[in-house]
Amino acid sequence: MAKVSISDVTKSYGITKVMHGVSFEVQDGEFVALVGPSGCGKSTLLRMIAGLEDITSGQVSIGERVVNDVEPKERDIAMVFQNYALYPHMTVAENMGFSLRLRGTPKAEVSRAVAEAAEILGLTPYLARHPKALSGGQRQRVAMGRAIVRHPAVFLFDEPLSNLDAALRVQMRAEIRNLHERLGSTSIFVTHDQVEAMTMADRIVVMRAGRLEQAGPPLELYDRPANAFVAGFIGSPAMNLLPAQAAGGHVTLADGSVLPITSAAEGAVQYGIRPEHLDLVPPETPGAMTGTVGLIESTGTAMFVAVQTQGPKVNALFSDRPALHRGDRVGLRPKAGHSHVFHTGTGERLA
Repeated sequence: MAKVSISDVTKSYGITKVMHGVSFEVQDGEFVALVGPSGCGKSTLLRMIAGLEDITSGQVSIGERVVNDVEPKERDIAMVFQNYALYPHMTVAENMGFSLRLRGTPKAEVSRAVAEAAEILGLTPYLARHPKALSGGQRQRVAMGRAIVRHPAVFLFDEPLSNLDAALRVQMRAEIRNLHERLGSTSIFVTHDQVEAMTMADRIVVMRAGRLEQAGPPLELYDRPANAFVAGFIGSPAMNLLPAQAAGGHVTLADGSVLPITSAAEGAVQYGIRPEHLDLVPPETPGAMTGTVGLIESTGTAMFVAVQTQGPKVNALFSDRPALHRGDRVGLRPKAGHSHVFHTGTGERLA
């Protein structure tokens, strides 16, 4: 396995610059997720690591080798795509061993490598089948098996779970993570789904518009987002970000609510509070926001409630499923020590 280093990488299409000096490292054996909204550049960056896209400037290294001008097949990487990219006329075994056969690997060695990968992925009973006879999850396992047999230094995953249904996505998340731990591989996983990133990755790299916004362990990004964008992107449901005026260790919201903060910020700010960090209290309780219950959604384990204040709408999440109805007047009090404050102009974290 190997470390991957991205140093001040840019990408332009003509005069249009889409990647703006991105830098980070993936340590040997680490599982890193690249996340961000559609069009932020995460798949483009993955393709540059793989050698499928040229780098305009900057440097990509795999291990101790700079690979900017190295052909994809010589980079010692394996890529798993969203659409599986299996050959329909080949059996599972033939698909998994195809890259080894192209290299001229002896037939017995190909068979052994395919059998080992099939055992790891639970594909042994399906080796003689063709892709059309497999489920979506089984096809994705075949795609991963095709990568495993090569014993690459780095695994690259480009939104591999996007075509699967919700239940299968959860199962495959666990399988990919278990596979990573079993192989001790260096893995880079691109997804637009921050829940996937939170549950699978050792570290998350958050991107927006071709720039790196923050990189760190999942809970670090969740508990201390570097800016308002990361705060709103990481977490489901998303953090409430409310316009406010800060002064003297408090913020005043648009509805007149006065809430304590731990920041010495002054002036216009964005006040952040996650839906699960709001307690339900009687209306007009000091230190709480007051509003009218609108949308109510229950998942069985929790209840999502949208409350319209005199200012913005505020979302709350309750695990105890309180008896609420549309139109009820309620108070929402932030839990102590869980608020966030961001600069209104730059979005930078202030506290």
